[in-house]
Amino acid sequence: MRFGLAVVLVAATTGLGACASQEPGEPWDPLEVPNRFMFAINRTIDMFVVRPLTVTYKFWVPEPIQRGVTNVVHNLGEPVTAINEVAQGEPSRAAQTIARFLVNTTIGILGIFDVAKELGMPPTKEDFGQTIAVWAKAPPEDGGPYLVLPLIGPSNARDAVGLLVDYVIDPFRILTWQLDVEYLMYARAGVTLVDARSRTMQALDDIEKNSVDYYSALRSAYTQRRVAEIRQKGAPQTASIALVASGRPELGFAR
Repeated sequence: MRFGLAVVLVAATTGLGACASQEPGEPWDPLEVPNRFMFAINRTIDMFVVRPLTVTYKFWVPEPIQRGVTNVVHNLGEPVTAINEVAQGEPSRAAQTIARFLVNTTIGILGIFDVAKELGMPPTKEDFGQTIAVWAKAPPEDGGPYLVLPLIGPSNARDAVGLLVDYVIDPFRILTWQLDVEYLMYARAGVTLVDARSRTMQALDDIEKNSVDYYSALRSAYTQRRVAEIRQKGAPQTASIALVASGRPELGFAR
């Protein structure tokens, strides 16, 4: 379903993009009307489902357990990061990422504890959207038309394709599919969503409170964050502002 959705979105934006122009210094948003409609739907889902779950999680689950959940989520994403680092021509960083994954999965008990960081192997985070930017050698701001994806939130044509590729190449998804335990993939998606929402709740609340137009503010924040991540290739990522429902991730479900 996600594959079909992404293909439709990319095809649609490619066609419409040719008919629109980009204002200097502003994210290119030729689909602003449908984007705002999807943004409103996502906010409604966030208000009635995601945020209540996240608030309960954030204030009732002990912080050390939350930290362990964040570490597990990041650890499961390490193989995708390593694949992208290889694709970007960074084999040494990919080797370190694989070493981190092996150390944290074993000594760190399935990634609950970031033992690798204590051993001098800091985390990195790469996705296929960044890989496309490296291959294209275009300005990082040039990610194609801005998109608001259903349930995922802020994106653009480049990052939507990247999200889809990361999902396809994800070894965890392939393994659960091969072993007929796909429910683990759905469980991971739910945990990733709540974890990411809890880490960005304060930042998103501040943006909403201090902005006249929350949609425009979130669009600018997402674009600036992606530009910074692409320019600082290999640097650890901070908590993502882009989020499901309220406005991605980082996620989306896959990141």
